[in-house]
Formats: sequence, structure tokens, C-alpha cells
Amino acid sequence: MADFEMPDFLSENADTIHARMLKKAPKDVNTIEGDFFWDNTRPTADEMATIQYKLQRFLKIAFPQTSYDQYLDYLGELKGLPRNAATFSTGKIKVTAVPGTQIVEGKIACTVATEDKTSIEYKFQETKTIDSTETAYIDAKCTQAGSIGNVPPGSITMLLTPINGVKSVTNEEQFKGGTDIEDDTHYSQRITEAEQQEKLSGADSDYIRWAQKVDGVGYAYPVSEWNGPGTVKVLILDKNGQTATQELIEAVQNYIAPIVPPGQNRGGLAPIGAIVTVATASILNLSIKADFIFTSGYDPPEVLTNIKNEVNNYVTKVDLSETILFKAVDSVVGSFILQKKGIDNYSNLTVNDETVDITLNEQVAVVNEVVANGVS
Repeated sequence: MADFEMPDFLSENADTIHARMLKKAPKDVNTIEGDFFWDNTRPTADEMATIQYKLQRFLKIAFPQTSYDQYLDYLGELKGLPRNAATFSTGKIKVTAVPGTQIVEGKIACTVATEDKTSIEYKFQETKTIDSTETAYIDAKCTQAGSIGNVPPGSITMLLTPINGVKSVTNEEQFKGGTDIEDDTHYSQRITEAEQQEKLSGADSDYIRWAQKVDGVGYAYPVSEWNGPGTVKVLILDKNGQTATQELIEAVQNYIAPIVPPGQNRGGLAPIGAIVTVATASILNLSIKADFIFTSGYDPPEVLTNIKNEVNNYVTKVDLSETILFKAVDSVVGSFILQKKGIDNYSNLTVNDETVDITLNEQVAVVNEVVANGVS
């Protein structure tokens, strides 16, 4: 996207405007600062500059590339693309209690509050009675939308109000699916891409756009004819770059091509006859290791983070069925020597302890770590 250039007629400051006004003064009038003509024209120049600044802002909010906040929302809604709302984290809470104890839907479990963090609450989504095993796994949903609810295992350990017979509660697995409201950067990009793309009927760009209109979806990749003619698989990840929950998969499926009994009108956006399957892509974590010689004066952890980010820029552009080239990773790392970005030399580079290309199989690659085997 080209940088936004402000028109010349909106680029003047108060000094430029005032200088032009002073040139128009009669020849027999003194225009030095502090004299009558200068003092009476300066406020007008200041006000004109303020008006120009406001006109600059008006111009910027007219285009999705430079608009922001509610003004960007207005542009998106005109295109039929509302901003993706935040979504709620879900998971299962393990309840240990004496047999016969009833856990009622709507009761609240929560994390422990600390000096730095407030407690995060989760509402039970079903009613269950504890059986002779003294254990039940109960569906729960965070009461607060956003990624704040994606807590790691063992975080939910309390009941907001005690329940007689309950011995303990915990989440054995991470809660997932909570995503924050779509930020301006991604929303602006989605609006711009939708405007630039042709509105076809079942092209790859259509399936990507349809999937990303569902709250919580951050990545979508269509695979055509994956199971024969007329079949399409849409692989998605959530906005946190994590595997999609079953709830998110079902939401995208119902939006694009609901699964209905034979003979019933399907609805959805996919073309008639298209057999659409929505699934989550899996994440392939990459570990990059090498013997690095760091340039004097550079912070090794910061350099390793920069390498991680640069390699991620490459691997995230590799499609789900393509190959990550080891030589390409090697070139990215080597660029830190050529560009003098904190590495003098390196050797014994490996990706996941190998020196071979990696072919993706419905996977999204993410560099999880860059490790220095030998720091010098």
C-alpha cells in the first residue's frame, strides 16, 4: 500500500500562512512582529492552520487505509464488513465432589486474584450431578470476552460462591477460543482487500473473506477438490494464531455452508453443489538452533528475538501444503551478518534438529524459539 500523501493545499503551517498574509500588507505598513498588522493577522493564520489540521483528519477518515476507530467501522459497515467482535474463551472444568452433589448451570468458578491481576470468572454451561467417581467435567465459558480468558491449565481453582460437597475445581487443559475485538490494522486490511477483490462465487478469495467475517477467525486457507470434484476444505485458525475451537469451526461452517438433512435448503454463501468442510489447521512449531557469534555491543536475547521475527515473516507466507526451504531459513539468518544486525558468524544451523526442507501438511508453521547452542 502506498504511503498516504497529504495534498499541498493542506500542508501549510501557521508560519507559512502568516508569511503569505504579511506579503499582502500595504507597502507603507510595518509588518514586524509586535506591530499592529502582524498582531492582527497572526490569530487568523493560527486559526487557518487549525482548520487545515482538521481537514487533514477529515480526509484521512474517508479512506479505510488511514481511517480509525468508529470511522473505520462506518466504512466497513458500508461494505457489509462489520468489525469482528471479541469472542469468549471456553473449556472444561474438572469438579471433584461427594457423590450426589449438583453443579447447577450458571454457577461461577474463577481464578485467584493477585495484587497485579483481578480474578477471571467462568460460568458453568450445563447442570451435572456428581456420580460415584466423585468427578465431573463441566463445560464452562468465560464471562469476559477476549483473550484474557485463555488461561493455562491449573488456573481455575476457586468457586465464586461455595457449593456444599465440592472438594476442588480445576481446569486440566488450557481454555481456548477467546479473541480480542479486531484491531484497526487488521480490520483496515480486510476492508481494503475486500474492495480490491472481485466478488466471484466460490473463488479462493471468497472463501477466505467469508471465513474471516466470522468473529474470532484470524486465518483462513481453502483447499479445493481435497476429497474429489466439488469438495472444498476451509482450514482456519483463531485471531491468536491458535487452533480453532469446535465452536468456531461450527460457526464458520454454518455461515459458509450449513450441514442440513438431504432435501433441505442449505443456505449459506457457498455455491450450489459445493461440498464444504471447515476444519482447523494444525500448528507446526519450529525450533531454530545454531552456534552464534554475536557482535560486541549487541544484546544476544534481543538479536535472537529479531531472528525469530524475521524467520516468522518467511514461514508464515508458506502455504499449508507447500515446503519450508532450509536454505531460505539459512539465508534469513545469514542476512543478519550482511546487514550487521548483531551476528558476526554462525554454524551448525538446524530447524527442528534437522537440516532438510519441511513439507507442510495442512499446517501453519510458527517459529517457537531461536536457541544459541554456543554463545560467544
